[in-house]
Amino acid sequence: MSDDRIIDFNHLKNKAKDSDVDKFEQYIYNLYFSVMDGSMTMAEFSKKIFDYMKDNNISYEKFMNIQKKFMERYGMNPQEVEDQLKSFGIDPANLDMSNISEESINSIKNTTSFYEKYANKIQTKGCVTTYIKNDTNDIEVIIDKEKVILCSSKKINLVDAELNEFLLGYKNVFNNKIKIVLCENCTNYDY
Repeated sequence: MSDDRIIDFNHLKNKAKDSDVDKFEQYIYNLYFSVMDGSMTMAEFSKKIFDYMKDNNISYEKFMNIQKKFMERYGMNPQEVEDQLKSFGIDPANLDMSNISEESINSIKNTTSFYEKYANKIQTKGCVTTYIKNDTNDIEVIIDKEKVILCSSKKINLVDAELNEFLLGYKNVFNNKIKIVLCENCTNYDY
């Protein structure tokens, strides 16, 4: 028998049907209204989603398929939503909803509570980090658009040829001035 005649039951079990999306849509709208009127926090919202999955025996893969169909129904890009979750410290690819523990739920509650509290004070950014380590410097370089932050536990030697070559190369990317921020003699500690 050839491979094209083998039935993948996992694929069939995790396939999202329109009825699944309709049921999820009704459930999620009720939750959104509770969050909007202030009677439910985002942490409670997350817990309700996990409860919905458990109560309806929905695997993580099927839940993701339902969400994708739901977002597509309203013209949203699932990749943009996934990127936003990652910016909050939640990587959907690494969540195992079938084996969700109380510790994982508490971790998500803490994350969402933090962002609820400080949402108007913080801004999520995508930065690039690299390092310059040589006989002259040991620098962590954080690039945020036209701003370059140089961090070192020691004094930074600005005469360093490797550092200057790097900064000049990055400056040429913008064909304009870049802002350099020096963070010398930085101390790191566990909190």
